[in-house]
Amino acid sequence: MIPVHGIVFDRVVVVLVADIATRIVEPRVELLRIRDQQGRLLNLRMMEEIEADTFAAKSQELRDREAELKMLIDFADRDRHEIIDLAVKAFELSQSLRERWVAADFLAKRKMLEIVCLNWKLVAVTLVPTTRKPFDLLIEGPQKKERRGDRT
Repeated sequence: MIPVHGIVFDRVVVVLVADIATRIVEPRVELLRIRDQQGRLLNLRMMEEIEADTFAAKSQELRDREAELKMLIDFADRDRHEIIDLAVKAFELSQSLRERWVAADFLAKRKMLEIVCLNWKLVAVTLVPTTRKPFDLLIEGPQKKERRGDRT
């Protein structure tokens, strides 16, 4: 049986990776278009339908745009790997946080609170934390799947 935190962890990773994947779809499609244009440009030059100067200028423009797109895609891939690593570390921290808290000194406990909590609000006499992502999902737990109809 998968623990509750494991289900939430999976959901966090899927959401974060999907966000990055959607950011790199457009650059990848544009990169394919650029490469297709480069092929067509070369064909035009080989058939002598465009001059050498025109070919050189347009070819340089396409190479520059191709380099920009490759860099965007590389950064997004790196972000994806970093997010996955961060999610794994957050999950590992969530699994051992209770034991670490008991054994920690004052400074270590403060650091743990800074990692997990975004802000604090005083409500009456109670200090209420606002947790950072993905710890907010770990606190909420898995969401129940919606059912069709009115079955209970």
